[in-house]
Amino acid sequence: MTTTSHVLSDMAALRSELRQQGDPHCELFRLAPWRAVLDIAFDWLIVLSSVALVVWWSELFAPLAVVLIANRQRALGNILHDAGHRNLWRDRRRNDLVARLFIAPLLFASLARYRETHFKHHMELGTDGGDPDLLFFARSGPTNWFLNYLDQIFSLSAWLSSMGGHLFSRQVRAASQLYILGWWAGALALMLAIVGPDFTITFLVLWLLARATAFHLITTFREMCDHFGLLPGGVFTFTRDMVCHGVWRWLIHPRNNGYHLTHHLLPAVPYYRLPEAHRLLKGQEVFRDRGKVCSDYFTGTDPVTGAWQAQGRIP
Repeated sequence: MTTTSHVLSDMAALRSELRQQGDPHCELFRLAPWRAVLDIAFDWLIVLSSVALVVWWSELFAPLAVVLIANRQRALGNILHDAGHRNLWRDRRRNDLVARLFIAPLLFASLARYRETHFKHHMELGTDGGDPDLLFFARSGPTNWFLNYLDQIFSLSAWLSSMGGHLFSRQVRAASQLYILGWWAGALALMLAIVGPDFTITFLVLWLLARATAFHLITTFREMCDHFGLLPGGVFTFTRDMVCHGVWRWLIHPRNNGYHLTHHLLPAVPYYRLPEAHRLLKGQEVFRDRGKVCSDYFTGTDPVTGAWQAQGRIP
């Protein structure tokens, strides 16, 4: 049985159980496009306000600005993820127009390439050479989770991906890369005309610095939360939900991004309905028996970092 078959089998098992209850999950597929538009505007506002804090108040706020900008880069990345699934609008033209104007190029991403690789991630989940998001175990034998985390963040290919998105990818068409560069040239020219060179240069420096540092640290940790230390073989065996609260959740998993198992099982549910979807799935026998859910990052009885030990190494 192939990995794709296992993935489809897990999704079918869940939906079969839901159908017996009258398909209560179908309401969760309903979109509220205004919600995504407001969230995009909010993220842009936080980024620009962080830059303004440094330019017009004090350079001492630069470290805080880098963290805030990195967090909103992560949040915008989650909205881009929904755009890849056409979860902003079901109408592809509207969905892709918003993504290509306000999100994808800002994150150095090609929407078409993102959609292609993310579909492979869903269908070829956990397969070596098939899953483009598959992380590696560089160590054998028991080891501290932090060492495995360090292996990931010091991966040059991972850092280049965080820093430059699709600009450094040979698999992305030159036309798409030129669009990204052209978008940035236009955005910076507009910013220069409106708020002047100090703000524009500070924005660019803080944006790139955030991508190279805090964003990379956050994204790597988030990706490890999704699948690291689990065994391939389907959605249930290789995916987690992170049901955490507090500052760590805000920093690592904005926009409900921690509900990764729920998303893989019901990918047409938009990000703002994932908590409701998770509550529904908790009532399903197949999810209770097979679903992997963590409620802590570092402490508690079953922290997610405890699953990152090398003894859980994928063969």
